[in-house]
Amino acid sequence: MLVLLGLIAVSVSGVWGVYKKERESAELRTQVERERADLISRRALLESDLNSLKTDRGIEEALREQYALAERGEQMIVIIDPEVPVPTKATSTVGEWLRKFFWW
Repeated sequence: MLVLLGLIAVSVSGVWGVYKKERESAELRTQVERERADLISRRALLESDLNSLKTDRGIEEALREQYALAERGEQMIVIIDPEVPVPTKATSTVGEWLRKFFWW
């Protein structure tokens, strides 16, 4: 009976180890699939950037964005927000106003 109980304990231990490894590999697979999807989207973005840089207009846009370049004859326009007037606050209270009005 003890031998049978020992065999059951060893087999349960083995099955438990296999179960834990299966869970770990499933988590790793999910993580790798997410990383792969991210890499695929990054590759598509890089390919579109590369295709853009193959044209003269794409090169010009990249240079203007990176180095803030302008063509000859172009000028910079600076747009600023109009100043908001500061609201005036009453410096006297109602009691002071009444004292001034009814001075007697």
